Amino acid sequence: MRLRSTGLGKTELEGDITTIKKVGDLLFFYADITKPVKWRTRMAFQETDIRPLILGLLKPKNLAFIFSALLFRGKEVPRTEDF
Repeated sequence: MRLRSTGLGKTELEGDITTIKKVGDLLFFYADITKPVKWRTRMAFQETDIRPLILGLLKPKNLAFIFSALLFRGKEVPRTEDF
């Protein structure tokens, strides 16, 4: 997973989702950042966020990407600074 924060300038963070937990009306995604620092972060989705998230994942081009990622080893992805 790759993340960027406007507070960190053009620094790109790399990490892995480690846990997904439901707490109350929130769905927490916990991630361990591995580069350039070692942090543990979390992101919380409210119920109103889940629908657009799922609908976005179900778009045909996103589904094609998801299926190819599950079935085949992915190619090197360009850094997010390139976008």
